Amino acid sequence: MCHALLHDPAFFRLLTHIDAEYAAETRKGRCRRCQGPLHVSDYPRKPRGCPASVREEYSERLSFTCGWCEKRATPASVRFLARRVYVALALMLISGSGGCAACAVRQHLKVSVRTVKRWRTWWQRDFQRTAFWRSVCERFASPVPAEVLPQSLLERFQGPTCQERLEGLLRFVRPLSTTAVIK
Repeated sequence: MCHALLHDPAFFRLLTHIDAEYAAETRKGRCRRCQGPLHVSDYPRKPRGCPASVREEYSERLSFTCGWCEKRATPASVRFLARRVYVALALMLISGSGGCAACAVRQHLKVSVRTVKRWRTWWQRDFQRTAFWRSVCERFASPVPAEVLPQSLLERFQGPTCQERLEGLLRFVRPLSTTAVIK
């Protein structure tokens, strides 16, 4: 099942590599405000929900600051959803289903029932109100059932393995990883 990926350092490293590629694209550009040069300005994170062996890699969010106006330019991420402390993968898998596997993972990661309820509320109510979702939901041939998000969204992604489907879903929702999109 997909929940096994929460314990797979190789998958977490793949996500780190994907974020590094997106960051490199951002770094090639200029400041959107003043066209100034961008300088590395990663900021610290205290991630939860990732294996201990990759925690150091996840302890920084890749980001840049303009050398002229000092405006921050943070690329979208497949590892994090905005300012949430749990990594995006954990947030998706634990809030996506209420089965025994999700419950076991929730307990292993020490995620409170209250937190899971909050995540599910976000997926099933707030997520649908985002400009991002309103702009992309019509791409699907049939409506995505809101009551089982994000599981119903994961089921729309094709691939022979859970890893490929989850990677596709994380790439798809990465615009939500910046606070400007969520508000």
